[in-house]
Amino acid sequence: MYIAAFKCTIGAIQKALLGIMSKKDHSNGYQRMLSLDPCCEELSLSNLQSLLSRKEYVSLNSYTAFFYRPLNAPDFVCMRTPLEDGWQTLFNALSLELGVESYRISAPSGRDDFYCFQSYQRGKERVVYLMKDTKWIFYEKGERLPCEQSDMYAKRRIRDRLNEPMLLDYLLQVGLDARDSSFYHSEDNVLVFYYTWESRI
Repeated sequence: MYIAAFKCTIGAIQKALLGIMSKKDHSNGYQRMLSLDPCCEELSLSNLQSLLSRKEYVSLNSYTAFFYRPLNAPDFVCMRTPLEDGWQTLFNALSLELGVESYRISAPSGRDDFYCFQSYQRGKERVVYLMKDTKWIFYEKGERLPCEQSDMYAKRRIRDRLNEPMLLDYLLQVGLDARDSSFYHSEDNVLVFYYTWESRI
């Protein structure tokens, strides 16, 4: 599970994406193409899952992200993508370009070896994660936020310091109820961002 959200408008996201792409270096032998398209149908949980699973959005030479305004959190824009890491680099770039509150959680389904909370507040990054490599590792960087259950970080057993319910609680504390089905609905158009490239021969 990967969820990312920005406290801004869809228009601000579109402007930020264009700004990011205008700064890209095109001299490395690759051709890049940006496309921003609105989906006309009203978003629901079922068709969001359908969008994320469509083969045309999962390609070796293409990345896709969907942006929408959740029904139960109209002050935020949520980002979803078929990429396994939730397209963390795009989240970072947008957070810095926008300069607004942003939040990202990850808790891979079917596994219990990686949990992460990441946030930007006026350009300042906060990260806390728990992962299992050869052993459990807990890491944090930046100033702790009021939404965090910081007392859990002192648990003796490292693997107990962060989990999926905690991450969902963090989002809830900042106004994002991802447990409610209305979080995955929107009455507005969905913004689709395509990022493709081809090797120059």
